[in-house]
Amino acid sequence: MDVKKAIHYNVIQNILRYYECPDTCKSYCCKNGRVHMLEDEFKILAELDKVKSKNITNDSLVPDLYMMNTPCSFLNLTNRCDAYKDRPTVCGMYPFKMNNSGLSSGLQPCPLGFLIITDFFSWVMDTISTSNIPEDEKAVKILQWQTSLKSYAIELSEFQTKPILKEMQIPFDELDMLSLFLFSKNASKNNPVCTPTI
Repeated sequence: MDVKKAIHYNVIQNILRYYECPDTCKSYCCKNGRVHMLEDEFKILAELDKVKSKNITNDSLVPDLYMMNTPCSFLNLTNRCDAYKDRPTVCGMYPFKMNNSGLSSGLQPCPLGFLIITDFFSWVMDTISTSNIPEDEKAVKILQWQTSLKSYAIELSEFQTKPILKEMQIPFDELDMLSLFLFSKNASKNNPVCTPTI
């Protein structure tokens, strides 16, 4: 699908395979998030379960776009997705989100997003500390990233109470680098994983 290529879906999947939603999550995104899907994704869910798919409505402004009314009707009593292998693209990306820039992906400040951003921060710190830039520039960059991480932690603490959260924008080229960083980090632990596809 061209949409998945444009949003670097495979790179995001390469990143997400190193993580699991922590128990503190409680599927908040499925209970309260706005899940949009394309018409072909809606049709798959409708074939999967006609009753549960009645909770999906057509977006009146964009005819080929559909939205799941919350809470998601495919979320079961154990807070797991009954349509996991057939879930819409936005669900498969979460906590990453599409945006209109075409240059980056947003990372939501949920418990899983915080695990990812912590590893991203670790990669950035490694990159900055080994770079050839002057020490005063390194110090400024490190301080900026520490401030960003603190801000992200504050958003995380308000994750279940704020209707709109500030997400961190990660450029696609940095997503590629994070994917490779996680691959090398896990390969050094002798974890058997596939080579990432970028």
